[in-house]
Amino acid sequence: MARARAGSGYIAGVADVDRVRPPSTAARAVVWTQFAVLTAYAIGSFGVLILAAVRVGDAGAVLHPGPERLGDPQESLPGLGPDSLANPLVWIFGVCRLVAWLVHPLSFAMLLFGAVTLAHAWRAGDRRVAARLAVFSGLWLGLLLLAATPYGAGLQRWLLN
Repeated sequence: MARARAGSGYIAGVADVDRVRPPSTAARAVVWTQFAVLTAYAIGSFGVLILAAVRVGDAGAVLHPGPERLGDPQESLPGLGPDSLANPLVWIFGVCRLVAWLVHPLSFAMLLFGAVTLAHAWRAGDRRVAARLAVFSGLWLGLLLLAATPYGAGLQRWLLN
C-alpha cells in the first residue's frame, strides 16, 4: 500500500471513485420542474387536442388542428363536475392550458435552466441527474423546435382561440 504524505489529503487505499459525493439538490429540483411543466404542457395542448378530435370524431384533425375542424378548445375540456372555481379539475386544466399558451418562453427557460444545471451536475459528478437533465433538456429543445413549425403555430392558434 502506498504511504500517504503528510498534508496531502490522500487516504491510503481509497480511490477517488470511492468518495461519496453529495447529490445536487438544485439539479434534482430542475429535473422535477422540467418534468412537471412538460407534463402540464402535454395535458394542456396534446391532451386537449386529442379530446377534441375524439369529441368530433375526426382523427385526422390531430395533424391539422383548427377551429374549422375541431371547434372551440373550451368545448373539449372534460365536463366532470360543476364548472366552478371549487372544482379542482377546472384549476388543473386551466393551469395546463396556461402552460400550453406560454410554450415559447417556458421552453426557452426550461432549456436554459437545464443546460446550466447540467454543466453543474456533471462537474459535481452526479451522472444520473446529469443524464436526466440531458434527456429533459433535449425534450424541451424538441418542443421549442416543434412550436416553431407550422404545425406548432397552428396548434397554438387553435389553443388561443
